[in-house]
Amino acid sequence: MEQIKNEIEVREVTLPGVGVKYVMPLRAGGNVAVLLRPDGTRQIYHFLENEDRPCDLIKFDDDESQQLANLLGRPLVSAPAASELELALGGLEIEWVTLDEGSSVTGKTLKEMQFRTKTGASIIAVMRDDKAIPNPGADTVLNAGDTLLVIGSKEQCHQVRDLL
Repeated sequence: MEQIKNEIEVREVTLPGVGVKYVMPLRAGGNVAVLLRPDGTRQIYHFLENEDRPCDLIKFDDDESQQLANLLGRPLVSAPAASELELALGGLEIEWVTLDEGSSVTGKTLKEMQFRTKTGASIIAVMRDDKAIPNPGADTVLNAGDTLLVIGSKEQCHQVRDLL
């Protein structure tokens, strides 16, 4: 069981072969159950007070779940402190690199650039027009103004900068 700021008790139950279910009572009565399935989908069930069957069921895929979390507000799990992150990452560097208008990689795909093969560093996200593209695919085309999130050793990150 987990207690959060306003003393709302959330019960967690592992359902073998089905997923993990979290149940939260609602102050207005009834409760909400969130089922996290092994395939990554989520289901939200709304139970009215003193009812054993849900009155509503909503299914979400990964993107929809993330968007709903964004709409609802701050996450329950906060990002680790920078010092904790440094300890966990060891010698890894994380750098943000913005592509200038004249960059030679503009219009090329990540596959064409082969950053990981050439440098050992990975591009783990691309920020474009205030939107994140997490884990961009090899076919992601790089545009002027994109900001790349690069992870690797200090030397590997410098090599990526040199390629750009």
